[in-house]
Amino acid sequence: MPIKFINLLAVTGALLISGCQNNKSLPPEQAAQEAETPAQTAQSAPLPTPQMTTPQAEESQASEGSATICQRELAALSKINPSVYAVKKQAFETLLQTATSYSAVRSDINEQTRDTLDALYKYKTQKICNDIEQAIQQGLISRGESIK
Repeated sequence: MPIKFINLLAVTGALLISGCQNNKSLPPEQAAQEAETPAQTAQSAPLPTPQMTTPQAEESQASEGSATICQRELAALSKINPSVYAVKKQAFETLLQTATSYSAVRSDINEQTRDTLDALYKYKTQKICNDIEQAIQQGLISRGESIK
């Protein structure tokens, strides 16, 4: 189920979350390079190469990153506050189901309706992801404040 969920999330995210934040975390190898001393970094860091990407590819990469972050945060919420997790998970799954239904007919509807519904699903997705993030922060803050 998790792989199917991730695939559905990535596909739906690419459609719905265009223009969201991009995941800026570094892969472990690059993080290790960043931690080296400046002299070592100057000698061992590869030069950046220009990349030819289309707007659709950039949008897909940004969406995938945001969708993956949202899914990870939902999983983290299950460890922090299981009762809130259950509510947010249900809302998230409902959103994915309705978005999947919409994406099945999206190409058959007029452009104005598509633009409106794209904006609606983008908003709903951002809202649920922000709600999840806020629930995590509140849960962690509550735990931190309970330390005496």
